[in-house]
Amino acid sequence: MKHLGKLLLAFIALSSWWFAFMHETPLDDKAIKPAHKIDYFLKDFDLLSMTMAGQPKQRLHGAYMQHFVDDDSTEITTPKMTMYTLDKPDLHIHSETGYISSDGQLVLLNGAVKVKREALKNIAAMEIDTHNLRVQLANDFAETDEFVKIKSGNNIIKGNGLRAHFREPINIKILENARGHHEIK
Repeated sequence: MKHLGKLLLAFIALSSWWFAFMHETPLDDKAIKPAHKIDYFLKDFDLLSMTMAGQPKQRLHGAYMQHFVDDDSTEITTPKMTMYTLDKPDLHIHSETGYISSDGQLVLLNGAVKVKREALKNIAAMEIDTHNLRVQLANDFAETDEFVKIKSGNNIIKGNGLRAHFREPINIKILENARGHHEIK
């Protein structure tokens, strides 16, 4: 009789475990991933990166920045980037909004984008108007598939798509439907 009670108790325990195991609800993917939550934000911020020699390389200014804990990304309102080159005019890039990847190497400038560089001796100032520019900070490369207008002095080039290296020597390529107006002096 004593053994029958122990056997019955073991059977009940085993049945309870089996019942709980069979009726376990699957884990929800949403429960595993953290929500897209802001872990910090900055207002009217200014970030400066330097070269190994201690010279300014890039500056990023914005009205508002928010960083997300789940994917380590950053969103920016009215970003203004400046790329510095020693003994050359600075390159200024402005857009409506921006996004920085988790590794900090890719910047997506969304909405209307304006790129400006002041004149240099016998080289005219340059302005580029486009939308949705992707900038790879490590190699100062920018690209877009959108319509592009480049103005340098009285010369204008328009087309679709842009691939540009903004370090000296600056190299800009219009991908499709390039057309231009050039004044020869």
